[in-house]
Amino acid sequence: MKSLKTILLYIHILFLSITICSASNSVKDGFLWKISGNGLNAPSYLFGTAHGGPFLAGQSAMERVPRLNEIFLSVNQLIAEKKIDNSSSLNKSDLEMDSTYADYLNKEDQIIVDRVLRTYLNTTSDKIKLKPLVLTSRIYKKKSIEIYKEILFAKFKPNTNVDSITLSELKYISEVEMDVQMIMRAISLNYSIIGLDDLIGHINPKRTISNEISYKQQIDSLVCAFKDNSIDSIIRHQLKSYEAVKNAYFNQNLDDFELQMIELDLKNDVTAEYNDMILFDRNKKWMEHIPKLISEQASLIAVGAAHLPGQDGLINL
Repeated sequence: MKSLKTILLYIHILFLSITICSASNSVKDGFLWKISGNGLNAPSYLFGTAHGGPFLAGQSAMERVPRLNEIFLSVNQLIAEKKIDNSSSLNKSDLEMDSTYADYLNKEDQIIVDRVLRTYLNTTSDKIKLKPLVLTSRIYKKKSIEIYKEILFAKFKPNTNVDSITLSELKYISEVEMDVQMIMRAISLNYSIIGLDDLIGHINPKRTISNEISYKQQIDSLVCAFKDNSIDSIIRHQLKSYEAVKNAYFNQNLDDFELQMIELDLKNDVTAEYNDMILFDRNKKWMEHIPKLISEQASLIAVGAAHLPGQDGLINL
């Protein structure tokens, strides 16, 4: 089970997961910052997005950010972590194995895996070749939606008022993350879309993990997780542990968000080296491109909120 827990931890963190000129913030400690001055013809903006964990209703979270819609319409370029379109899609070899899952499973385990695959992906083990990490991620996301809906509905009790955030989340809950929703909107507005990771050649650490652990080991761990429902347990634990992070985001409190993320890193044994790799090293490389990009076009920079705070966060770089 060690390999599966490692995979799920990385999936979860990766989902969560500027003083370029002069930066000012209209909301104290918020996630939307204005970038102006130093010869810019028009202001650009930095926005910390929320994805993964309990952030399963992107539209609901965006509605909590003052002036975000107005600002989105005031620019003509979206700068995201990664550009999502046909030109930047992963190669088939990045997503699939050479064999199907049926080639790795005995009959007993195949029955168990098929039950899950039919439920969540409408397929069977003799037809699917998705790499275990990719498959785990997709099932994880679908199970997260299912479990989070259950948690939200549990708040509805007789003679009890349900808070507006819960109602909004139920309305907008979706597998489509906030970042993807913003990219889709930018496409509909015919905006230029830039992927920062595409510019710096960043390789997702999930691919490294996938290469370090054999497919057989990953599939065996996945089968064990299906047998004992450990994926469900992990999701419930993570949704609960990230509740304070979600509240900080919905309250637009960047300082509290940073504190809550630091506490979670300590609890999850997330190392400083890992944060350097997934957050701060990328920030520094992104900053080699961002000043030029915003000097050419008024832009909305939309990256994970964890990239904003701290000494090596985008706000301070």
